Amino acid sequence: MSAQRRIVFEHIINCRDLGGYPCTGGVTQFGRLLRCGIPRDPSPGDMEKIKELGIKTVIDLRGDIEAVERPSAFSYDSNDIRYMQISLLEVNPAITRPDVPLRDIYTHSVETYGENYAKVISALAEVETPAIFHCFLGKDRTGILASMLLSLAGVCMPDIIADYQVSGTYLTPFYKKEIEEDTGLIWENSDDHLQSHPHNIETLHAFIEKKYGGVTDYLKSFGVSDEEIKRAAGLLL
Repeated sequence: MSAQRRIVFEHIINCRDLGGYPCTGGVTQFGRLLRCGIPRDPSPGDMEKIKELGIKTVIDLRGDIEAVERPSAFSYDSNDIRYMQISLLEVNPAITRPDVPLRDIYTHSVETYGENYAKVISALAEVETPAIFHCFLGKDRTGILASMLLSLAGVCMPDIIADYQVSGTYLTPFYKKEIEEDTGLIWENSDDHLQSHPHNIETLHAFIEKKYGGVTDYLKSFGVSDEEIKRAAGLLL
C-alpha cells in the first residue's frame, strides 16, 4: 500500500490511513490501520478498491441495533476479509439527545463500553493487516479508537487532535449533499455533534488521564494484557 493518508471512495467516507505521524521511535507506518465511515452500502467499485488495498480485517464499531438495521456488506462478503462488529456506542434518532454535548457522549462511550474497547484492542492485537475500522461517519466512535491507537503508539496529543479534527473538514461536503437531497441519512443539525471540534477529543483524553492514568491503564483496567497492548501499539510501528 502506498504512503497515502486520505483515500477516496464512492460510498465509503472520511477514509484515511493512520500512517505518517511522528511517534515513539520513528513514524507511524502506512498500510497498517485505516479508519473510515460507512453510512450506506459500499459500491462495487468501493469493494474492489478495498481488495486492491489488501484489506484483511474490517471492524464495525456501530451499535448492535445499527448493525442489525443496516447489515454490513462485509458481514456476508466471502472474499477473505475477516469481519467483526464490536459496538462502542448505540447511535440513532430515537436515543441520541441533541442537547447532550459531544464531549459528554464520548465520556459515556468509554465509561459504558469499556469492555468493548478492550475487546477491540485485543482483537487488533491478533488481526492480519491491513485492517480498517469504521462506524457510521468515521468521526466519533472511530475517532476515539483512532486516538487511543495513536496514543499507544506514542503519537503526541497535537497530532492526535489534528487526526480527529480533520473529520469535520472531510464530512462537511457529505453533510451538505445529503441534506440538500433529503436522503434522511443526516438527521442531526447540531454543529457540536456533526463537527469534530478539538476540545472534544482533548477533553476525553484529559478525563482518561485523570481517572485511569492514561489510555494504557484504562485498557488494562478492562482486562487488556500488557502483551496485547504492546502488539496493538506495534501495528503502527
